Amino acid sequence: MFNVSLKLREPKGLVVPEGPSFKWARTIRSEFEGTEIAFKAPKHSPKRSNHKGYVPERRYNESNPLTFRNYYDEEQASRGLPDHWREADFFYHSWAFNGPWFTGPVGELNLMFRLVRVVNYPKDMSLFHPRALEQVIGDYLTDMYSYHKSETRGGIQVFHAPINWQILTHLPVNAARMEVVSENFSPHRTIKRMVFFPISDDLMSVLIFWPSRLKNLPRSELDKRVNEKPILDLMEDIIASLKLNLSPRAKAQQEAALTGLEDTSLIKEYPPLKWDNVSEEEKQKILAAD
Repeated sequence: MFNVSLKLREPKGLVVPEGPSFKWARTIRSEFEGTEIAFKAPKHSPKRSNHKGYVPERRYNESNPLTFRNYYDEEQASRGLPDHWREADFFYHSWAFNGPWFTGPVGELNLMFRLVRVVNYPKDMSLFHPRALEQVIGDYLTDMYSYHKSETRGGIQVFHAPINWQILTHLPVNAARMEVVSENFSPHRTIKRMVFFPISDDLMSVLIFWPSRLKNLPRSELDKRVNEKPILDLMEDIIASLKLNLSPRAKAQQEAALTGLEDTSLIKEYPPLKWDNVSEEEKQKILAAD
């Protein structure tokens, strides 16, 4: 028997990739501390078959606990970042998007869903309070992206977030979505999309979507080659399918956090966080010299 290696065709023109059908997506349900989280997602179908996904247990309790890990280390301490997070992996799937016949995968969507317990904040803080949630989201983004600065370009920050801040209205709690956008010189071509919402005073859901196209080219060039819309459509379907049924205890926490507030909603605009010490004028000069 001979193994014949087939060379995939190079697609010509704009490719509209095809991925899994959301029509057949299953509903993922999991109960944590009495609160049920539910959403729909297609079966795990990554570009690489050895790329394993996982789903949450149907129910977590004292006899079946969810493991929260502390990733705080000396490097974060040296950067002056506080120890604020205990994170649990809740769900991970990846979906390949294929081009026309014999062109193979041209894109992929990854979703990492984490539960994040906040620590070392004031004891009376509640994530159900809109100002607290906004602050914690900013702190989380700072922890993830503030240290990415370009040493060869005057120390300008590589990532910008939150971009395109939007309030989500279909959940029974304050919720928001946003983007993390890298500078054009960065090898990180993907614009990450993130969703945040609380499920208790000290527990936050974080969904991180990576919609990618599988060429190491500038985004402007990728836009000419692979239509990102089918990938983003799947992401939108998953976000729209999110449901949350708060436990009686969580509902009581939410009510207490919102009592007395005239405006219980999140801010409509959340400007990008500034992590470098470079003025906009200096930055434009640096980028123009590239």
